[in-house]
Amino acid sequence: MKIDFLDGEKLYHGFSSGKNTVLKNKAYLNKINVFPVADGDTGTNLVLTMHSVVEGCKAEPSFSKVSSRMADAALLGSRGNSGIIFAQFIQGLNDGAKDKNELNQKDFSSAINRGVEFAYKSVTNPVEGTILTVMKSWADAIHKLHEKTHDFVELINHSIETAKASLKETTKKLKVLEEAGVVDAGAQGFVHFIEGFSSFLKTGKKMEEMETIQIDLEESNSHKFDNYKKLQFRFCTEGMVKTDKLSSDQLRKFLSDFGDSLIVAGSKTAVKFHVHTNTPSEIFYRLMDYGTIVQSKVDDMQRQNEIQFNRNSSIALVVDSACDLPAELLDKYQIHLVPINFLYGESNLLDKTTITPHQFYSLLKSHKLSAKTSQPSVKAFENLYSLLFEHYESIISIHLSQNLSGTWNSAKLAAKKFPDKKIAVVDTKNISTSFGLIVQHVAEEIENKKSFDEVVAMAEKISSKAKILVSVKTLKYMVRSGRVSPLKGMFANILNLKPVVSLDENGASILSGKSFGANANTKKITEMVIEKIKSHPLTRYAIGHANNADEAKAIEEKIRAATGESAKFLLDIAPVIGLHAGIGALSISYLEG
Repeated sequence: MKIDFLDGEKLYHGFSSGKNTVLKNKAYLNKINVFPVADGDTGTNLVLTMHSVVEGCKAEPSFSKVSSRMADAALLGSRGNSGIIFAQFIQGLNDGAKDKNELNQKDFSSAINRGVEFAYKSVTNPVEGTILTVMKSWADAIHKLHEKTHDFVELINHSIETAKASLKETTKKLKVLEEAGVVDAGAQGFVHFIEGFSSFLKTGKKMEEMETIQIDLEESNSHKFDNYKKLQFRFCTEGMVKTDKLSSDQLRKFLSDFGDSLIVAGSKTAVKFHVHTNTPSEIFYRLMDYGTIVQSKVDDMQRQNEIQFNRNSSIALVVDSACDLPAELLDKYQIHLVPINFLYGESNLLDKTTITPHQFYSLLKSHKLSAKTSQPSVKAFENLYSLLFEHYESIISIHLSQNLSGTWNSAKLAAKKFPDKKIAVVDTKNISTSFGLIVQHVAEEIENKKSFDEVVAMAEKISSKAKILVSVKTLKYMVRSGRVSPLKGMFANILNLKPVVSLDENGASILSGKSFGANANTKKITEMVIEKIKSHPLTRYAIGHANNADEAKAIEEKIRAATGESAKFLLDIAPVIGLHAGIGALSISYLEG
């Protein structure tokens, strides 16, 4: 069948066929992924990017309408290095289509070359021997052939041979590929895409008429390595900013100081980026000055490397970000943290991951934007559990009180997806530093080689022995978050009443006391803990604060002077908790013996 022109329907169905061919080869693409980082996810990233494009548009007559929707969907759904480069290729293709409903061979050649220009521009330091090289070779072949034929079937079919020859050359162009004896994974994926596109043009078979292939969206998108190593940049970070103040070039310049593997793709209204960095939260914090954070995603590659080659235990320990435990303890015990979603204004952030306590309190002081939290999705837990079961025999997933958040329920629902695996989801009935003390104790038991059943039984038992006392400076944040009614807040403010908040045996918040003034409250909870230590020896205690380190240290000094006991840790509490407690809040948590 001869095809004289490409319209929107042929573009859509050809793209769908291309995606299917990449999907068939996903596992192999992951296997040969060694550049820029041997993290085994190129196939997965390309499939997810292409899948988002297919799901984000539909077959329509106009080429430019379909390509425009494809460009938007690709930008929104792109994943990883190759995915973002491919998304920018689609942006360029759409730009080159110039509002045309149909493209002849010459138009197509121009659009493809525009796509290559966009793809090269998205990478800060383009490297030959990658997907970029094969894109360019294919575009050059299309350019040379387009005047010799008026049949797209013939044009694409002949150009594939040039793309394949260019793919073969990638091994010689990059030393890391030569040493591994493979071609570039992204480039191979692009060739598979063209093959699938060509197949549709030759056969006319649409995706729904072809063999049905289910995309395993449940699969975790983990980075895989070939040995244990200390990474220069720990976090694989991706984000999308909706902005009219920042161009792709300006964002690239801004991000160039934060790490490597930098890729930037964008349209006129949004910019997407990928970078390996040690400071993801600093990136998002500063980008909020330029627009709205639409997406944020951070993978801890160092932790993923550790669990592949340097695991501490056969039991994985999972917590959510309402667990206030110092970062060095999370690292020491290789604890896996699932961030709670944090909506600041209209920006979508991840608690403790793309926004730190210090940054949040700075925003709280200088801005009047509203903030909200929402539990992690069931899928977020499923993805993590799936990854962990590749390396661990069992999982203990411990969470804040289900009376305060739906996080425990999300984890529980996710755990049901693994009926044949050993997994326990524990409700601590606690929050913040008391939650942290429980987890620290559990981690120590795992380190002491206690069995899965022993650790779970201990975790459930110890929850009733954890207590937290919170002194808040003002009720306005609890009123703002809906935890206290505006009327009660107003009367408390008039009377200068400051409550002490705690949790009951079911993990629900209760009023544990009140005083006239915050200082009186702080004194009261300090004396309560000193008395507890003297009369009923505690196993440990910890102090939390919301941007109030000086008073927190003063409390510890008083307790230590009276009892000789030091706090296990003292830290700034999570933004998702500080949002409700407010700046200046102080807490003392303890575990009874």
